[in-house]
Amino acid sequence: MESLLMPLAVVTAAWVTYKPDARITWILALPFFVLAAMFTMDYNSIHLVAWYGGEDLPLKYRFAATWAAREGPILLWAAWMALLTTIWRNPLSGENEETHLMRVRMMNGFALTLLLVAWILQPFKEAESAGPGLNELLQTDLMIIHPPLIFLAYSLCITLAIIAITSLMTSSEGVKDSLIQVARPAFFFSTLGIGLGGL
Repeated sequence: MESLLMPLAVVTAAWVTYKPDARITWILALPFFVLAAMFTMDYNSIHLVAWYGGEDLPLKYRFAATWAAREGPILLWAAWMALLTTIWRNPLSGENEETHLMRVRMMNGFALTLLLVAWILQPFKEAESAGPGLNELLQTDLMIIHPPLIFLAYSLCITLAIIAITSLMTSSEGVKDSLIQVARPAFFFSTLGIGLGGL
């Protein structure tokens, strides 16, 4: 089943980039949630879980092991982009229809790019041998919440950039109102993530 997951997510991302549809955008987040579930259930027949997971780890650190390698954070980032696209699927304040459609397409296109990179890295390839497990430096409570907050902040900043770019490309008026809606949560989560990272 997991061998079909990345192609399904990539094809869906390509489709919603071409023709935005909030009803199926959630599929872009599916690879991350499946990978996280595999880590929490210690499904060690895939390489990442066999290498970084372990049944002796507490459940919270099994979940945190999801972002121990490159594949997990990239899938997490794609999941955040899908969630933000779904949340802001309607036109923002001061955004005309052309700008709105271009913004949603660009957000989905960015998620598509992330999914393509993750697919190249093969997050669901079969395990050949067991690995050393999760690095002890990553076995802290902050590592459970810090990476998701940082990647949410990244996603919000990408969304801000996309709003600005689409407003410039379509000569949309009221860009300030559109930016404010996203800038406040972006500032909050960026500050929170960076602050927690400094602890």
